[in-house]
Amino acid sequence: MNEKDASPVVNGLLLIHKIITRGLTVSLQKCEEYLENKAVPASEAAGFTTFVSTLTKVAHSHHLSEDEISFPYFRDYLEAPFDRLMEDHQSISHILDRIGRYLPDLTKDEITGLHDTLKEFQAMWVPHIQIEEENFTVQKVQERVSMKDQIVIAKKMAAHGSRNSGPGPLALPFLFYNLEGMDRDTFMKSFPLIVRKILVPVIWKSRWEPMSPFLL
Repeated sequence: MNEKDASPVVNGLLLIHKIITRGLTVSLQKCEEYLENKAVPASEAAGFTTFVSTLTKVAHSHHLSEDEISFPYFRDYLEAPFDRLMEDHQSISHILDRIGRYLPDLTKDEITGLHDTLKEFQAMWVPHIQIEEENFTVQKVQERVSMKDQIVIAKKMAAHGSRNSGPGPLALPFLFYNLEGMDRDTFMKSFPLIVRKILVPVIWKSRWEPMSPFLL
């Protein structure tokens, strides 16, 4: 698909789904590794805690932006199970809140509880994003929503996300480095050059470096 045929709204949806899916997958894999080894390495504890905490904040923020911005708009233009999707958001929100309770002290029991709760999240997340991606396709959105309105919605969602995803020095590296290749380039190009080239990789590096073993 060439750039003029792309939908900024759908593209943003697919990329944030990839980010959260990878964050969730890595979190589960590390829990299983820690349980097998019966310990969390001291060198990874702080970074892992920050990684999972940031995952929950980004997922919360994504769903909140859909509930408050994109879904109310799209109800007038697209047929989709909006009520079902918003009910999913509520259920996932409760799971995300429970995930956070395990993070202050990563004992074996806490890792077990964290793993099981992440599995609950995964069990809801996978079919949830499948429904969204089947209903909000490029073709459907392009047929019913003007590019001008799509750009406005995409900008509103990006601004909303920046306010609700937690501290920028943690949230932005999580967003950038759970993607790779063209996906990362596409996602990052909407951010100012100073953010992409100076703040995240240089000035904020000490803040997010403990997470780096879990990022791409």
